[in-house]
Amino acid sequence: MKVEEYLETLPSEIMSGNDAVLPNESVHRILDFAEFRPGETFCHLGCGRGEALRVAAGRGARVCGVEVDPAKASAARRILGPSAEVSVGDIASCPLPAADIILLWFADPAIMQVMSERLSGINPAARIITIWGPLPGCLPDLVRFPFILSSPPFRKAPDVKSQIRAVFGVDCVSYATAWEYAERYTKEIQPNNSQNDRFLTILQTLTIWCAARSMGAACEREIPPSVQTYVGIMRNFFGIDFGHLLE
Repeated sequence: MKVEEYLETLPSEIMSGNDAVLPNESVHRILDFAEFRPGETFCHLGCGRGEALRVAAGRGARVCGVEVDPAKASAARRILGPSAEVSVGDIASCPLPAADIILLWFADPAIMQVMSERLSGINPAARIITIWGPLPGCLPDLVRFPFILSSPPFRKAPDVKSQIRAVFGVDCVSYATAWEYAERYTKEIQPNNSQNDRFLTILQTLTIWCAARSMGAACEREIPPSVQTYVGIMRNFFGIDFGHLLE
């Protein structure tokens, strides 16, 4: 099975923000990263059942959210109480709530492209938090990987390599860099001591490095032995094939 086919079989919270529930500690780190001040409004686009909003409310935030699933939006309202504004809608087209901090986490590039355009016209004092990658075509203002902060008007990225430099702090992505950042991501989205940490880190590392190689942004000219080893492990023990990405 090609790795792309395998990724489609995973629960959405593993590789994307769809229906994701971030650990409470990660939500606190996001708020700290955004320099949250009590009384500010925290908005989660794609808020699910409102867990991140609940954590932010506990820190003294006014909270609001948008959720496409009416049942989940209703559950969020029950958790948060009448003071929370949780609306049902598609973030690509519905009215966006006014907020000081906006969190969104979606793997679909089409959705993120639309949101990049929609968010470019909001309050320039707003802090937009994305996870894993910056808004398409934009350079972030601040990075504490996997958390990325941008404020409108967004700075346009001249090319993909400039985004890599901004996110990873390097001119090219080595296998060691890919591993370091995959591990940071895994620790933020997985509950503490998850049994899947090692597997997910390897999967993400290979994904990062292969993507960098396809864009001509990998440091290594040849495929590193460590990449060959883990590609073999993925193929032989898990039936996940990265081989076509290395051709």
